[in-house]
Amino acid sequence: MKNIMTENLRPESSVTLRGNYVLLSAGTLDILLPQHEVGAADYLDGALESSEIPGLLTLTGTQNPLIFVALSEQMTLLTQCPPERFIVTSLGDDHEEIRWCWNELRILIDVELQEKPLPAVLLTENTPVNQYIEFEGKLAYLCSTDKLCRFALAFGNE
Repeated sequence: MKNIMTENLRPESSVTLRGNYVLLSAGTLDILLPQHEVGAADYLDGALESSEIPGLLTLTGTQNPLIFVALSEQMTLLTQCPPERFIVTSLGDDHEEIRWCWNELRILIDVELQEKPLPAVLLTENTPVNQYIEFEGKLAYLCSTDKLCRFALAFGNE
């Protein structure tokens, strides 16, 4: 008879990935996205303030039409942008008007990475990630911009 609890904890084999990726950091959260899904990086041009919609931020004192968001370590939207999040990017093609705030961005060119599945006990139907990599002694979650945007924007600032 199979033991479902230990079966879900058993590590599965890893898959080797090779390509160009962007490693984005939001506090202690590290996310690895395919490079072609991440827009050009820029520096934040000033302080951000909350808008009428919780989790969506605007540039203080301007009529700039761009919306900014900052992720928590749980991949939900923060109501304020931490001061160390000064790098901004767009993600994917569907949300060009939204700029995502990060404290670190690294471009990894032609890297070989070992993708590992998250244990099944950590997954839910809404979890935007199901794999991770180990890179320079830290864990980074593999994700697509589509999944990340859908998850973060759907759950708002929980």
